[in-house]
Formats: sequence, structure tokens, C-alpha cells
Amino acid sequence: MADRVANLTCLLEQLRLSETSGDENRTQSDPDHVDFILKTYTVTEVLSELCTEIRKDVPNKVPLLDKSLHIFQQSSTCWLVPDGIDTETLSKQYVAYITSLLSTIQIPEQRPSEEEIVHDEDFANVKEVAPNVLKVICGLLKVLDRNDGSQVERDSQRLQELKGMVFKKVAPGIACGCIAFFGAEQPWSNDCCASSAQDTLSLIMRCCNFINESEMLCGSDDSDKVGVFGSILSLLKPSLGRDSWKKNLSTRQVFYWCVVRVARPYLSDYINSVLPPVLLFLDDHQLENRLLGVGCLQHVLKNTPAAELRWYNRAAVIYDALYATLYSQEPRLVEKAVPCLLDVCAVLEKAPTEEGVPQKVSQTDALLRHVLSNMQHEGKVAMRRAYCRHLHLIIQHMGIRCVRHLNRLLRVVYEYLEVYDGPVETARKDILAATKAMIIEAWLRMPHHAQPLAKALLKLVIDMSMDESRTPENVREEICASATECLVLLNRCCEGELAEDMRVVGEEIEISAVKKCVKTVLEDMENP
Repeated sequence: MADRVANLTCLLEQLRLSETSGDENRTQSDPDHVDFILKTYTVTEVLSELCTEIRKDVPNKVPLLDKSLHIFQQSSTCWLVPDGIDTETLSKQYVAYITSLLSTIQIPEQRPSEEEIVHDEDFANVKEVAPNVLKVICGLLKVLDRNDGSQVERDSQRLQELKGMVFKKVAPGIACGCIAFFGAEQPWSNDCCASSAQDTLSLIMRCCNFINESEMLCGSDDSDKVGVFGSILSLLKPSLGRDSWKKNLSTRQVFYWCVVRVARPYLSDYINSVLPPVLLFLDDHQLENRLLGVGCLQHVLKNTPAAELRWYNRAAVIYDALYATLYSQEPRLVEKAVPCLLDVCAVLEKAPTEEGVPQKVSQTDALLRHVLSNMQHEGKVAMRRAYCRHLHLIIQHMGIRCVRHLNRLLRVVYEYLEVYDGPVETARKDILAATKAMIIEAWLRMPHHAQPLAKALLKLVIDMSMDESRTPENVREEICASATECLVLLNRCCEGELAEDMRVVGEEIEISAVKKCVKTVLEDMENP
């Protein structure tokens, strides 16, 4: 037995060296090697030795990988599922072989640093071998899934049984290995790796009869299909601890890709496993990790029942973690965090139980107060745009409660309507959306502030009409239309008290945009 193993080891070593050695060193041709192995050794012996050879720390494993695939492609069904060995034991050996293949393309751990700088050359070996490994895995999956009609019925049945066992066990590992290479822009991947990974994942989904990625992760209630998301979380768990997640650069990408594809109601079953890593991402100092955390939380909040989020004070913890991001000076982070905070506020805040009873100050009040305070003192254009982006959503969420902050809100509106912020005028567009929401939600209080707000809106229309050099025509027209809409609403809530003043302005100012604005307001009053 020992001699047989030694001879097989020698043959596999020759296969590995077959494309790196000169022709004079070859004793047999490669096809002869493969044919000899199939006739002389069993599949269990080949699988065991292949695992040993693949795990060796030797350069250039590509020839061995290619020839090992030839062995399985040229084999018969009776060689793949021999008599005398039960299917369960055989499946374990196939799984061990595929696992050893996946271990060769595992992204190496990196030492965490303040900058977390990585270089493409750190992953040169992985990028070189990954397409070949994934090709071998694809080939082996196709061999196990073969159905050429020439098989003996008993062998065919055993192969189908073996296929079910192997696919079920290797699907989570293959999915993790493939997803890690999806981003061709990552330093450990490239276009070739990404394409091979996508092909391999599509194949394992087809072999397991999954319709799409979501069904692969979640399973299906209409059939007996079981998703692999739980198994993937188990595989990722050791790499997502407080002291380990920074070392594994690809793990967080795999985690995010999977989480955002698990929808309601399946995500609830895994909420205890999902939240801890997400909070670690959010608490990091690096922007990309924090954005990843916010993206995961937004998906969790939209796909988990509010009652479950309130259990064990989960929603409050999420709110505190997200609220801390508002102190950041990163526009992208603030812009993504605000709508996410509104989602968690909707979970935390209870609807009023009695009519006419004032609601207590809530988390949304704290959010609006913080945003308005930052907006008043912000000088960076990018940050001003980020704060404006979702201000109207906060006002709409609060409803009539926004009157608590009306004076400060109006000061912010006046300032942002007056200040130019670039040719696209992003901040002005968004502040006009917030102004419209404010008028609608604080309808009963707006007559007290109608005159100064109308002046600010008319001044904006005049500025847009006279500024022909920096702002494109379509942008100016859009802003004038939004300002006019706000003036129409303002005049309605004042029951037409602004009409006379508007008529005077239209007569005194010879600007077409102003006259058009005044005409729209007056026509709305005459034809309510």
C-alpha cells in the first residue's frame, strides 16, 4: 500500500512538473500518465494524494491543477463512485478536495494599520492561480453533474446521491470564495478572476437548482431548498471578530454582498449574527468601512420587523451608532446616514395614543436639531450639500412637530437660499424641497413668517434671472419653478394675503421670470 501511494505521489509530481521541465525529463506523455492513474488507482487514493499535493507550499501549481481536471474529465462513472465504499465517506473526500482547492485562493491576512495600505503585488500569487482553481472546481462540478445517458443505472443513481451530498456541503465555501473576487477593482482581483468567479457561482447555483442569488442565500418556502446564508455566516464568523476583521480584507466584502441580498422575512433569523460585525464596521475610522456599515444597517432596518428591532434594545444601539456618524466631516457618510437614522427613528418612536396631547421630544427632534446646528456653521460646499440632501425627509417625517424648530429652520433656509453653491445649485434645489415640506407640515404657523420667506424666494428668482454666466439655463428654470411652487403654497396658507404685494412686485420689476412667477401665484389664487 505504501509503495502504491509513493508511486502515485511520484506520478502527480511529474504532472506538476510536466510543463516546467524540458521534454528530455519526461518519461511518459501526459495522456499516458492520466490513463495509467485511472487504471491503477482508485478515486479515493487520487483524491487523498491530490489534497496533499495541493496543500504543499510549492511554486506553479497550475499544471497539476490542469492535469487533475483531466483525470476527472476522462474518468468513468464507475470510477467516480466505486463499489465497496459508502456514498457518505466518498462525499467527504470530494468535499475535502474542493476545500483544499479553495484554500489555495484564500486572501492572505494583512496586518491592520492606521492607513491599511495594500499593494497589488501582495496578492500576485492569488490573482495568478485563482482563475485556474475556479476552472478546476467548475470542471469537477460538471463531472459530478454529468448525465450522458451511457451510465449504468446503479452507478447513475449513486452519482446523483453523491452529487446531492457534495453540492450541499461545498456550496457555502464556493460561494464565499467566488464572491471575494467579484470586485475586479480590488487589489486581490482582476477582470479574469471576477469573470471566473461569476461563472463558478452561476454553475453551483445551477447545479443546486437555485433560481437566483437571493434563493441561494435564503432558500425557498415553496420547496425543500435550504439557503446557504447561515453556513456562510458560520464560515465568516472567525474572521469577523473585533480583533480579526481588519486583517481579512475580503471578508467584509463577502459579508456585505450576502447581507444585502437576504430580504424579509429571512433576515430576522440571522439578526444576532449580522448586527455585531456591522456595528464594528460603523465604529471604524476608515470611511469605506463606515459606508459599508451604514449600507448594511439600512438594509437590516428595511427588512427586519420593527418589533424584533426593539427587542433587547437593538434599535437604540443602532441609533446611537448612526448618530455618531453625524459628527463626521465626510459628505458621503453624512448623506447616507441621515435616511438610515430616519428609518431607525420610525422604529423607536411610538405613535401618539391620545389626540390633542403634545408628543414628547423624540430622537427625530435631536436629529433635526443637530443637522440644523451643523448647517448654520458649515462652510464647506460639499458638507452643505450633504446636510441639505435629506432635510425635506426629516421635516416630512416629523410632520407638525417641526414647528418646534421653525425659527432655526427658517434661518437656515434664508442663508442657503442666498448663497451660490456651484453651477448645478444642488444645495439650493434641496433647500427649496425642504422649504416646500416646511410650508406643508407647518401650514398653520406659516402666515406668521410669510412676508420674510416670500421676500427670500422672490430674491432667489431675481438672482437666477440676472445670473446668466455661471448657472445653466435649465438649472435656473428648475430653481425658479420650485421657488414659484413654494410661493403658491405660501399664498394659499395665508389665504391670499400675499397677492397684493406680489402684484406690486410684478408691476415694478421688469424681469420676465419674476413676472411669470407673479402671474402663476395670482392665477392660482383666482382658480383655486
